[in-house]
Amino acid sequence: MSIFKSAERSKVDFRLLTPLAIANVLNPLNTTMLTTALIAICGAFHQTVGQGALLIVPLYLTSAIGQPLMGRLSDVFSPKAVNRMGLIIIFISAIIGVLAPTFDWLIVSRVLLGLGSSAAYPSSMTIIRKRYADEGMEVPGIVLGVLAVASQVSIAVGPFLGGILTETFGWQGIFYVNIPLVILALSLSKAIPSTPVKQSFNKELFLEKLDIIGVALFTLFLVMLMTSLIKDHFSLVSILVCIAAGVALVFWELKQSNPFIYVKLLVAKLTLSATFLRQCLTNYVVYLEIYGFPQWLEQTKKISPSHVGYIMLPLSVTSMIVGLAVSKSSNYISMLIYGTASVCLACGGLFLLNTDTAMWVILLTSALFGFALGANTIANQATLYKEAPEGQTGVTFGLFRTIGYVGAILSGTQIKHVFSKGATDETFHSLAYHALISCGLMVLLLIPLIREYFQSKNKTITI
Repeated sequence: MSIFKSAERSKVDFRLLTPLAIANVLNPLNTTMLTTALIAICGAFHQTVGQGALLIVPLYLTSAIGQPLMGRLSDVFSPKAVNRMGLIIIFISAIIGVLAPTFDWLIVSRVLLGLGSSAAYPSSMTIIRKRYADEGMEVPGIVLGVLAVASQVSIAVGPFLGGILTETFGWQGIFYVNIPLVILALSLSKAIPSTPVKQSFNKELFLEKLDIIGVALFTLFLVMLMTSLIKDHFSLVSILVCIAAGVALVFWELKQSNPFIYVKLLVAKLTLSATFLRQCLTNYVVYLEIYGFPQWLEQTKKISPSHVGYIMLPLSVTSMIVGLAVSKSSNYISMLIYGTASVCLACGGLFLLNTDTAMWVILLTSALFGFALGANTIANQATLYKEAPEGQTGVTFGLFRTIGYVGAILSGTQIKHVFSKGATDETFHSLAYHALISCGLMVLLLIPLIREYFQSKNKTITI
């Protein structure tokens, strides 16, 4: 056993993995640092907490569009160049955020941050797959695990770090921290091998390989979907345009030889589609807690941002430990079952929380969400890696993140509406109610996998 583990570790190229891991933490770190800095930002620019959600949604919307696009660029051109380009855009967004004179400039900064950070994950998966395929080796589970765990830890560490930075440097601190991280990632990225560019850049190739019309329809669909969700009042026009764009996207992609979104693949591989849906629901539930929990703690229990960060630490520690443990296992169905059970238990526990709840109960709830995040994300990622077609690694994993961002966007818009009059016990329990409904859908998606799992076990026993 120890020999096997040593062999596994020897396959890990940490000089390659380190800059990729740093790049991958920037998006989730920035999304969650905002949770403990949001009230300070809203106060500085005289915005309500509900209006502050406008800093949440643009980043996810841009990321949702950018992830598969950057993945396609990585598949067609140089993934290393795409990775570096993303880091440079993040650097620019950080400068704008630090110097932002108005709330609108902060939104611009977050949009650029979403675009730049979109490059990290799909390009990293393409680089890693190419690196080990060239040597005729399977990608070690621990390599995929490190990237996923790095993102998970940064998701949970974000509120803690955001609280410390906000109290020490003001709200500008959550933007400034990106500058040294980007410089470090760029300097270490020299270790990333320069793979031969598959195609030279030209306008015709963009039109042929990147499916610009598909990208435009996908963008229109997401923008109109988010517009419908963000608006305070029902908008029939937005909904109709959203539906029309979605239908047009499906019909257009079905006719393309190089579609932006592989609709045929999603229909043919239901396990792939189920993985996307599970990730969407997981992110929706977890981000309701990540964004809603700190605001409730600050407004209702009157806890300072830095102390809220400490309360969120169990989520970070648990997700890291569970994520690394799951990455070494091949039984991902069991991990999905455990993760789903834990998130259902945690969502049920949210109804027990109120102004008078003991701190140990709050910490336990945070840890339960960490377990769910660690188990579900790693298991979904591992399942996706097995299902991703050759030559489509970047765009498939980009779409995986996009689906996850849709879940996060839904949670952000949900919080905007529910917390429009403040984060009280009543409104917090309303979020818990919506999270519990999502848990029911997650359980339904697991039923086919559980049946398949036990059928395979029975066949093995019979043989």
